[in-house]
Amino acid sequence: MAALRDLQEITGRFFLDLNHKLIIPSHGGVEGVDRLLITLSWGPDLDVVTFGLLNELSLETANRLARTLPLNVADSFGINDRRSTQAQMDALLAAKPRILIFAGGSDRGATRTVGRTANKIASSLHLFKAEDRPKVLFCGNRGMARRVKEILEKETTYSSTNNIRPEIENEDLAQASFDLNQLVIDEKMNSITGLERIAAFSNEKPQLTGIGFQRVIRFLGKQYDPQRKVLGIDLGSAHITAAYANHHESQQITLPIGTGYGLERALQQTRFSDLEKWLPEALSESQVMDCLWQKTIFPNSLPVSETDLQIELALARHLLCMTMRELELHTDLAARSFEPVLVGGSILTHAATPWQMLTLLLDGIQPVGITPLVIDKHGILSLLGAAAKTNPLLPVQVLESTAFINLATVVSIESKVKPGTVILKAHLQSASGKVRDIAIKQGELASLPLAFGESGVLMLKPESKVIISDIEVGKDPIKVRGGLCGLVFDTRGRPLVLPVDQVHRLAMLDRWSKPANQ
Repeated sequence: MAALRDLQEITGRFFLDLNHKLIIPSHGGVEGVDRLLITLSWGPDLDVVTFGLLNELSLETANRLARTLPLNVADSFGINDRRSTQAQMDALLAAKPRILIFAGGSDRGATRTVGRTANKIASSLHLFKAEDRPKVLFCGNRGMARRVKEILEKETTYSSTNNIRPEIENEDLAQASFDLNQLVIDEKMNSITGLERIAAFSNEKPQLTGIGFQRVIRFLGKQYDPQRKVLGIDLGSAHITAAYANHHESQQITLPIGTGYGLERALQQTRFSDLEKWLPEALSESQVMDCLWQKTIFPNSLPVSETDLQIELALARHLLCMTMRELELHTDLAARSFEPVLVGGSILTHAATPWQMLTLLLDGIQPVGITPLVIDKHGILSLLGAAAKTNPLLPVQVLESTAFINLATVVSIESKVKPGTVILKAHLQSASGKVRDIAIKQGELASLPLAFGESGVLMLKPESKVIISDIEVGKDPIKVRGGLCGLVFDTRGRPLVLPVDQVHRLAMLDRWSKPANQ
């Protein structure tokens, strides 16, 4: 209710009547709303366990499914598990899961092994008190769904979804992730006071924030170049969600680390050197870590000095690096070729300048090729995904509005020549007729003015051997769009390597703190 009252003050619209009840549907004018949608990210991560057949196939895919949502995989069980049956049962009891994910068998594949595993699960569930038994989601061989249901529904709440590995070489997590979301929401409804009451007014069942995020990234992935991918990252307070999609695939991970409530878990995986390399001034380990541990106590606090801001920006770079490594480790991401990249999170938007946001994203994500960078300044991507089911046009309209910040289109150029050497010349003609030229040197960040939303045509003339992913350099003109930082050229190389020597590193970070040609 407090949030709705705050929203009333911000928008000038009345959402509550005199009895403090939501006005739905709207009464016209400035009273009420037509639809209510709820996304949820609050509350502790639920414990789950995964069952599969082979570790490197169905069990790994079941774990990938669990990673799409804010869940804690307490244990995993496969047919080549070396623990004794009794030890496995003890481990399952000790895990105290709220949800059990059961995968195995491609469609028209294994049946006997799936059946034996189902019986094993049923025997284990029988050891739990009835009220403590986890719900089961079966996401294996579709031909075994009925048989598995007969075995397991006697013991617990059972549901099934699409096979997450319908063929040995193919994964399909989209529908299973949505159905797993429903089980998680059911658990949350029982544990979060008041959620069921407000959910009664919602046009759709509440959904986890990550599901809406995944849906909108999947939608955008079908609108752009099918050979590249749309990347979305939400640097949340409690969790980090990352998803990518194109015409052919869509994958997502949710990490149990964040910039506020999840910061303690992030710091437990962080060395001082991970942060120090991104700091533009020499700071002691105690000064940096004390600042960040203080933020774990006050997760909503904002930086109060330039030094505090630089520490938080270094943290954001490190979190993005961690996220990209996890994406490459747990998904099929083979190259960092994205169009566009959309990133949200209060750590980006509360204090950083546009150029600071730009360099932060480039340092943390390190994209290749030609990449538009977009900031979700209001954190509404997941809400747009939730709204898409009832109003498919709304996400399109909002994404094309000023609700999102186009930072820049970045051209990432790779070359092996000596830093400071001119590697290409760029010629930009904007839609307004302005013409600009620039000589691009190795090892720098440079920019050309191109106004927010304005389009232009870019011609590149290489002066030495250079590589720009997905294009043939110098052959055809390239259509680009501007942003707050214009058109940016990144010639620092991939992967980005920083000097070990502190003096040289600080000098390099200082050069990159502004465009080389300004």
